Parts: sequence; C-alpha cells; structure tokens
Amino acid sequence: MDIKKKRGLILKAAENSINELIKVMNKKMDPDELDPEKVKISASAYRLAMEDAITMLDRVEELSNIKEEGEKEKREFFGVEGRAK
Repeated sequence: MDIKKKRGLILKAAENSINELIKVMNKKMDPDELDPEKVKISASAYRLAMEDAITMLDRVEELSNIKEEGEKEKREFFGVEGRAK
C-alpha cells in the first residue's frame, strides 16, 4: 500500500467534499417555507456545512503543507558529499 498515493486520494476526496458543502451553502431558502421550524433547521444546516467546510479546508491545507515540506526536504538533500563542502 502506497501511503503517499492514499494521502493524495484522501486530499482530493476532501476537496470534493468541501465543494459539495459549498453547494449546500449556496442554496437559497424557499420563501414559501414560512414555517419557523423549517427555517431554523435550514439555518442550522447552513451553519454546520460552513463549520465542516472550514475545518476540512484547514486540515487539507495542513496535510498539503506537510506533503510539500517532505518533498522540499528530499530535493534539498545532497548526501554526504554535498554537506562536506
């Protein structure tokens, strides 16, 4: 099992999930739904979608930074000869 490939797949899936949550937040409430309970539930769903998207985005950025730092360290390693100069 290649951990790097799995991490990349997870990051792509998380980005897709964030996009879906954004779609949920962009949906307009139906003005015909004047039932206060339905409006309350819809507002709660919008808030939860926003919080989830922000949390996931922060985590994706964190994992992307870890991945980039690891690749940067690999490119900067010159071996023993490079350090002996």
